[in-house]
Amino acid sequence: MSLVSAEQISKCYRVYGSPSDHLKELLSFTGKTYHSPFWAVRDVSFELERGCCLGIIGENGSGKSTLLSIIAGVIRPTEGSLEVNGRISALLELGSGFNLEFTGRENIFLNASILGFSDSQTRERIPSIEKFAEIGEFVDLPLRTYSTGMFVRLAFAVAIHLDPDILIVDEALSVGDIYFQQRCIRRIQQLKREGVTILFVSHDLAAVRSLADRTIWMDHGEARMDGPTDDVVPKYLAAMVSKGSREVMETETVGQALESSSDLGVSPEALNRIPDFLSEIPNIDHQYGNGKAKICGIGAFSREGHSLASAVQGDLVCIRISIEFLEPVASPNVGFMLRNRLGEDVTGTNALFEGMPLAAARAGDRISVDFTMDFPLLKAGFYYFSPAVADGSLDQYDMCEWLDNALALEIVESGTTYGQLRVPMRVRATTVPQGEIHHQDTEKTFTTKTPRHQED
Repeated sequence: MSLVSAEQISKCYRVYGSPSDHLKELLSFTGKTYHSPFWAVRDVSFELERGCCLGIIGENGSGKSTLLSIIAGVIRPTEGSLEVNGRISALLELGSGFNLEFTGRENIFLNASILGFSDSQTRERIPSIEKFAEIGEFVDLPLRTYSTGMFVRLAFAVAIHLDPDILIVDEALSVGDIYFQQRCIRRIQQLKREGVTILFVSHDLAAVRSLADRTIWMDHGEARMDGPTDDVVPKYLAAMVSKGSREVMETETVGQALESSSDLGVSPEALNRIPDFLSEIPNIDHQYGNGKAKICGIGAFSREGHSLASAVQGDLVCIRISIEFLEPVASPNVGFMLRNRLGEDVTGTNALFEGMPLAAARAGDRISVDFTMDFPLLKAGFYYFSPAVADGSLDQYDMCEWLDNALALEIVESGTTYGQLRVPMRVRATTVPQGEIHHQDTEKTFTTKTPRHQED
C-alpha cells in the first residue's frame, strides 16, 4: 500500500488587483468576478511507497513548496484527491508550526501533542531532541530570541524524533551551517534506511542526487518530468543552461589560470602516440545542445601518451577532447566537468577559464583541445568526465553540445586517503617554552606569566 497517493491535485489562488476588488466581488449580486486565477500547482499525480525518497526540484515559484504544503495538510487542494497513510512530520518554511512566544521546550510539547504524543512520551524524547539541536539553555527561552540557525536546529530535531512515517523537508535546511547540514543529511539517510518515506525539496542538486530515488521536476506548477533521479536532474540542468540561468563569475577570476607544476608538458614523442583527432566516445548518458558543434571523441592519456583506463593519485593525465564544428561559432570554448560516482561535481574547467581563448571556427573546422594536469589526490573509485563545447563568454554562452559521463577513469590510491581527497601540504611543529604563553583574540593581545613558587 502506498503511503502517499496523489491524483491530479491542483491548487488555485485568487489574485486581486487591489483590496477593493475583493470587496466588490463579495458584494456583487450578479456573480461578477474581479480576480484572476493563479494555479500554483496543476494536475500533479504520484505515489510513494514506504522507504522511498522523492526529490522535488525546480526554479523558485515552480510550485514545489505549495505541493509539499498540500501533502503535509497545511493547505487543501483546489482539485484532485490526496491519500496519506501514516504520521507526517514536516519541516516547511521557517516558522511553520511554531509559536514564537513559546519556549523551545513548550514548542516541542505543542508539536508532539498535535501528532498524538502524550506528555510522558514527549518527555522521553526531549533529551535526544536537545542533544541533536545543541541549543543549550535556549531550549527554555522564547523562540523570538533564537537565531535563524538555532530555530532550524530545533525544528529539524523535533521533526526527526517524533517517529514519522513520512518526513517532509523543504529548503529550510539551507539556512543552517554546513556542519549541521551534513549531520541532517546523514540523519535523513539513516531514516531512509529505517523505512521512513521522505519528500525532499532542495536547490542542492548534489544532495538530491545522493538522497532521492525518484525526482519530480516542477515547472510553472506542473510536473514536467517524474522519474529516476539520474534521468531527471541532468535534463533539468540542461534546461537551466539553455534558458540562461547561469551564475555570473567574478571578473577577477576570468581567464586566469592557476599556477601549476613546471613539468606538466607532454613530450612530442608522447603526443605522436595520441591520435590527432579522437573519434570515440566511450559512453553517453545524456546529450544536449544547439547542434552547432559536435564532440567527436574524448580520451585520457598518460605522460608517455598511452591511453588510460586508470590512474594513480597525482599522476599526470592529459584529457583530449576533439570537436567538429557544423556551423560557424564566433567564440568557441571547450571544457569538462568531473563527477564522482554519486554524480556530484568534483571540479571542472574550460579553455577560456584557463586563459586560453580559442579562435573563431568555421563550419567544417576540427580541433582537439588538451587539458593536462597532475590528477587530484581523490579517494579511490571511478570518476566521470562530461565534456562540453559552447559559444560565448564564461557568463553568457550558448551550449553547442554537452555529453554527460562520456569517459570514466578509475583512480587508484597511492596511500591512505581520509575523506574525499588528500591535499598536498607541509607540516611544521614548534616547541613552545612554558615560561611565557601568548594569548591572542580578535580584540587584544596580552601575556600571562607562570607564577613563581616561593622558596622555603
